[in-house]
Amino acid sequence: MPLREATSIDGLGELTQDADLTLTADPPLALALDRRVKRPQLGRVGATPRGYAVNEFTPMDRRKLFEQLVTETELTWKQAHRALDRTLSCWDQTGTLDSIRTHDEFDTPAIRTAVETLRDGDSSYHALTERSLPADQDVAVINEAALSSLDRRLLPDEYDTVEPFTGDTTSVPEFHVFPSATAIVDALLAQLDAHSAESVGIVLDESTVFSPLVESALETAEIPYQGGPGFVDDDSVRTFLRLCDAVFAGSDLRVADLRPLLARVGVTIERRADQRRVDRVDGLDVFDDFRTALTDGTLRDAIGVYERLAGTELGPLREECASLGLLDEAFTSAHLDRLQYYLASFDVPVDRESEGVLLTDGASTAYIDRPVVFYLGLGDGWAKTPPDVPWIDSVEYIQRDLDRFEILLQNGHEQHFLVQDTRAGAEVTPCVYFRELFERPFDRFTELPHTDHGDGVTRDRIETPFVAPSSDETANSPATVSQSTLSRLANCPREEFFHRLVDSPTTIPMARGTVVHEAAELYVAHPDAIRARFEDVVDAMLAQLQAYTATAREPVERTQLALALETVMAYLDANPPVETTHEAYSDRTQSNELGDRLGLAAESPLTERWFDAPEIGLHGFVDLLQSATTMVDYKTGSQSRASRLRKQASLSPLDESPNFQAAAYLSQQRRDRPGEPLEIRFVHVLEYADQLARGDDISVDELVTTVEYLPCTFGEFAARRETFEAVTDYADSNDRVKALEPLGYEAYRAFFEDHDLPRAGVAPDRREAIIETFIDYTKELFKDTKYVEQGCRAAVEDIDGLVGERYLASDLDAFEEFVATQRERLGRYREEGFPVRVRDEGPNWDRVDTRDLVIDE
Repeated sequence: MPLREATSIDGLGELTQDADLTLTADPPLALALDRRVKRPQLGRVGATPRGYAVNEFTPMDRRKLFEQLVTETELTWKQAHRALDRTLSCWDQTGTLDSIRTHDEFDTPAIRTAVETLRDGDSSYHALTERSLPADQDVAVINEAALSSLDRRLLPDEYDTVEPFTGDTTSVPEFHVFPSATAIVDALLAQLDAHSAESVGIVLDESTVFSPLVESALETAEIPYQGGPGFVDDDSVRTFLRLCDAVFAGSDLRVADLRPLLARVGVTIERRADQRRVDRVDGLDVFDDFRTALTDGTLRDAIGVYERLAGTELGPLREECASLGLLDEAFTSAHLDRLQYYLASFDVPVDRESEGVLLTDGASTAYIDRPVVFYLGLGDGWAKTPPDVPWIDSVEYIQRDLDRFEILLQNGHEQHFLVQDTRAGAEVTPCVYFRELFERPFDRFTELPHTDHGDGVTRDRIETPFVAPSSDETANSPATVSQSTLSRLANCPREEFFHRLVDSPTTIPMARGTVVHEAAELYVAHPDAIRARFEDVVDAMLAQLQAYTATAREPVERTQLALALETVMAYLDANPPVETTHEAYSDRTQSNELGDRLGLAAESPLTERWFDAPEIGLHGFVDLLQSATTMVDYKTGSQSRASRLRKQASLSPLDESPNFQAAAYLSQQRRDRPGEPLEIRFVHVLEYADQLARGDDISVDELVTTVEYLPCTFGEFAARRETFEAVTDYADSNDRVKALEPLGYEAYRAFFEDHDLPRAGVAPDRREAIIETFIDYTKELFKDTKYVEQGCRAAVEDIDGLVGERYLASDLDAFEEFVATQRERLGRYREEGFPVRVRDEGPNWDRVDTRDLVIDE
């Protein structure tokens, strides 16, 4: 159906100008009518029934009634809140306090307690049942259908009714579709300034990102506004509650939890310490003062300490806690839970600005008394859901809310609908009421009359990337990069910018990995000492992690460290390092904290070897040079197969989880040992920790993933004896075996040495011709049977699969070209800016550590 035309606030004022009192269910409308009084008037012209009964603009007595219930009865806070809400709702809708007890499911001890407390209590609900209007007063009622049964008890026998709709119809304004929430706020801010603020209203869903974005944008632009964050959203109150949470967190409290207070009192702790336990960090005396006040004193004491440290006042919080009986008692975590539940359940009034842009929630009102109104989002949060209680008719409830929504859309002389069509790749669902306002089906805003203000985030961000601030770095390509830098550049270049700009905190997995690597390094240098002092070594490893792990988890962590060290020892005992000279590596430059704790020097020339190779554009550390041709890298994370590691290093297309470590280290080792087969072994020391803890027998080989490099072409790889044995490693009945075993390795090798077979995807015509020649060759030497062709083709497919787990010479050549390209791009990024994405589908956000900084809108 079309949009019913709503009578404007000015029109309603004219229609009710002769009335002594105008009643409405909408508090903002009552206030707007007061503003339009043109003749002397004693008392208010517009009011809600409950507001009139207690002479308040908006009665806020739910909190007072709740405080009465929790202080004067035996009800728990949750019982009191639920009983109060249901009782007041039923009283309001039915007009009778006792009516809730006619419903068996609500005739409970908690409800009966609430009813008896409310019967004699002082409240706007009670006042409304006793108040009546003077008989000679002219009364007008706007939108009588929106009044509850309790509201109607105030109405006199005779009164004038004013309908909110004119009886005509109008159309919904055109939607303005933007590519992101930030684009909407930018467009909004371009229309505002401090001088026009009083003329503007902004309607949004307070539960969405629009609320903080708009508030911060207005504050930054120094544009005053009304509305906005509530009591619990106040920065000081939120910080105080977080600190109370932190106190009761015990030994698991982290430095990151204290940053709000630390910033307020000028205490600076390096970001790398964010995940460290507070009791393991020096320089936090201010928190110790707060913790002592809260645990040894009262909530009043803790508030006082916070105010002194933060240089702010928490008077309203002190008053609320006093009324709840919490202020001067010993404060526990249970008290904190109750306080947080209360603040999340009740709207505590705050002192707000009374001038500037008016911010309003899209589901809370029908009237905005501003000439220009912006509507942001218009999503599914703009419609109310009927409460599931028997005294509310859901059909009538939805109809009243639809009426409210239609009126809301027509406020002011100008209405601007600013929306998104998609958010985070998903379609934005328009408010369900729009389905009642259009005569055709639709699923998204772009299917309705609209103007598009952007052609998508992806193109925007590639053409106008994030611009890096000036620095001492030149725009020239860097001489070398690490394999981790390559992965970030391939996934999300902007993350590489923030990785260099912002320190990343050390986490428990990082700290665990470091201490395991240090233990492995010490075992190479001092195997006998580590064996003899095994328990002391594990204790020292645990001590190094205690700054990051909770006390309760220390036994588990110690077991994991012991298993990791045992695995390292078992691997190195089975594969002892071979003393070899490596010209392409430098001496270690990193310290070994575990060695310092144990009094052991990490002095092996084979461990933690640094390379810086401008020839290939790479640098990095190798955990262990086990032999002339074998490198080792210890992993504390989950294990991947060699084929998966090769897939993650794919260059075209790039994998969604890029990982170039194997390629980078094999390229470096190829410099050290040109022309030789090489391998890197990833030893996963915690992959089977649970099984090992149970005593299961796990072979060391099961913990190792090996990635090989062979200095040959694909055709040369096909001709190797190992390849022939692999493609014939099947049952005798398999077509591959029946075709190739009679042929024999020598004839197989001779063919592939004479025919340079391309790998799959390279020169497909030549590849197919060689395969057909191979089939004919095999038939001539054996006999023409059907399984010869099938066996030969299957064997060639196997060769492709075998190469998929290895690097050949051409693979590393291509990788080194890729490195050169990425270094050139990095040089350009430093001058032009770091884009979010280099692939059409965008980055893999699960791999972006600085997700909150990398804005993609």
